[in-house]
Amino acid sequence: MTAPIVGIDLGTTHSLVGAVIDGRMRLFSRPDGTTLLPSVVGVGLDGSVLVGREARNRRLLDPEGTVTSVKRRMGEDVRLRLGDRELSPPEISAQILAALLDMAEAELGQRPSKAVITVPAYFDEHQRQATKDAGEIAGLEVARLVNEPTAAALTYETGQEELVLVYDLGGGTFDVSVLERDEGFMEVRASHGDTRLGGDDLDAALTERVLETLGKRRAQVEADPHAMTRLVEAVERAKIELSSREATRIHEPFLTGEGPSVVNLDHELTRADVEEVAQPLLERTVACIDTALGTAGVAAADLDRVLLVGGASQMPRVAALVEDHLDRPLQLAESPDRAVALGAARLAGRMDGSDVDEILVDITPFTLGAGVFARPEPGLVSSPVIARSTVVPTEKTATYYTLWEDQEAVEVPVCQGEAHRFEDNTEIGEVTVADLPPSPEASPVDVVFRLDLSGVLHVSATHRPSGQRATATIAHGPQRLTEQHREEARALHRRMREPSSTAPAASPAPDGAVSDGQLRLARSLIRRAERALDGAGIDAPLRTRVTEAAAALQAAIDEGEGIAERTEALTDALYDLD
Repeated sequence: MTAPIVGIDLGTTHSLVGAVIDGRMRLFSRPDGTTLLPSVVGVGLDGSVLVGREARNRRLLDPEGTVTSVKRRMGEDVRLRLGDRELSPPEISAQILAALLDMAEAELGQRPSKAVITVPAYFDEHQRQATKDAGEIAGLEVARLVNEPTAAALTYETGQEELVLVYDLGGGTFDVSVLERDEGFMEVRASHGDTRLGGDDLDAALTERVLETLGKRRAQVEADPHAMTRLVEAVERAKIELSSREATRIHEPFLTGEGPSVVNLDHELTRADVEEVAQPLLERTVACIDTALGTAGVAAADLDRVLLVGGASQMPRVAALVEDHLDRPLQLAESPDRAVALGAARLAGRMDGSDVDEILVDITPFTLGAGVFARPEPGLVSSPVIARSTVVPTEKTATYYTLWEDQEAVEVPVCQGEAHRFEDNTEIGEVTVADLPPSPEASPVDVVFRLDLSGVLHVSATHRPSGQRATATIAHGPQRLTEQHREEARALHRRMREPSSTAPAASPAPDGAVSDGQLRLARSLIRRAERALDGAGIDAPLRTRVTEAAAALQAAIDEGEGIAERTEALTDALYDLD
C-alpha cells in the first residue's frame, strides 16, 4: 500500500501537513504532539539542519545564519544565508517540506511522495513555480497547488447554497476570496490580496514602536543582531498575549551593552497600542475586500457568511473591523491557523480517491497577456490573453503578426497585470521563436496560453507559415531552475539531510570566546526562567526541567564553557512555557 497524497500548508510562520485517513481529515504531529511546525530553518552546532522549534531556538544564538519567513522571498532571485551556506528560497523551503514529510512518515510508516501544497491566492507565476521547485527538491511530486482561502473554505462544508467571503490573514500574506457553493460544488468568483501584508508586518511595526521608547540607545540595539532578534521575539510573544488580555510587559534585561552602557528593556505594551499600530495595515485588507467584491460583481449584503482564517485573524480588532465594514455574520474558523492545512488534506484525499465529493472550481487572480507593438503607440502594450478571474484550467489562443519582411525571430514577452502599457505590469518571461525562414511582413504567429490547475502558465508560439514553434513554462522568469540546477539542488538537499564529517558547522564562538551577545542572552534567559518559576500553573515535570536547565546554564557561565549548548537547552525548555 502506498502512502496517501498529503496536503501541506507551507506557511510564513508555521507549516502543517495532513491527509485523509479512513475517511477523516487528520493533521500529523511532531513527537511532542504539536501539529504546527515553525517555518524556521537553521544549522546546529554539529552542522546538522534544524527545522521548526529547534531552529527557532537556534535563531537566538545565530540570528544571521537562521532563515525565517522564507515564504515572503519565494520567486525572488536571492540567496539566503543558512549557517555557512547560501541557498535559494526554494532550497530553504525544501527543508521545511522535508521536515513535514518526516512528521507524516513517522505516523504513516511510509514516506509520502505526492502532495497538494497551498499558496496565497495572490501569489504570482514566479512564486507558484518557486513553490513547485521546493517540492521537487524535497523529493515530492506536487500534484496541485491550491489557493489558501479556497482550501480553508473546503474545510467548512455546509451542504447548502451560499455565498462566502474568506478573509485569510496569515503571518506574511493576506488573501480574500469570494466563493459560491452549492451542494457538492464550490466555485471561486474572485480573489484579491497582498503578498506583503501579514503578522510579520504588524510585528515589525510594533518593534518600531518599542524601539522609539529607547531614545538615544535605539541605535545601539539596532546595531546588535542578537539584541534585535530577542526584541522581535519578545514583541511577538506580547502580541499573542494581548489577544486575550489588555496589557503585558516586555521585559528583556541585558538586551545589549555592558556596564554603564547596558540596555535593560522594560516596557508595557497594551492592546490599544497594538490596535493603533495595526489600523493602517488592517485598512489595506479592507481595500482588498472591496476589490474582490467588485470583481465578483456582488455587494456585501449578498454575502451569506464571512469566514476568518489565518493565525493573525485571531486578533480581536480584525473581527471588529471586518464586521463593521461588511455588516455580515462572521465565523472565526475553529482552528484559524489549521483551516488551510485541513482543506489541503481534504483536496488531497479527493485526488487520492477518498470519498470527498465536493467539486472545486478555482480561478486565476491576474490577467495574463503578451507584449505587442500597436502603432502608432510608443513601446509595448499588453494584449490580454487570459482575463483575470478566468476559471482554471484553461487554454486561450491569440494571433499576432511579424513586423517586417524576412523577420528572423519573434519574441513574445509575457506579463501579468491589468495595465494597458506593458511596462506597468509584471513581466514574467518570454517565448522566442528563432531561425525563421524568409517570409512576408505580417506573417501570423499563433500564441497559446495554457494555465493549469495549479495556476502555472505554459506558453507556446508558432510561426504559422513555417511551422517553427517554441514552448516554455512562463512561471519563474530568470530565477526558474533548469533541470541541471534542480538536480544539483536535490543532491545538496540530500547531503544536508544526512550530515557527515564534512558538513559545515554553524561556526559558534568556541568555549572561552563566547560573544557578548550570547552571554547577555544566557543571563536574560535565566532571569526569564526565574520569573516564570515564580508563577503558578506549571506542571511538576516542566518546572523541574526549567529549574535544572537554568541551573546548568548558570554553572556554564560561572565555568566559562558549555554556554551555547546549555543556552539552547534552557531556550527549548522555556519554549514549552509560552
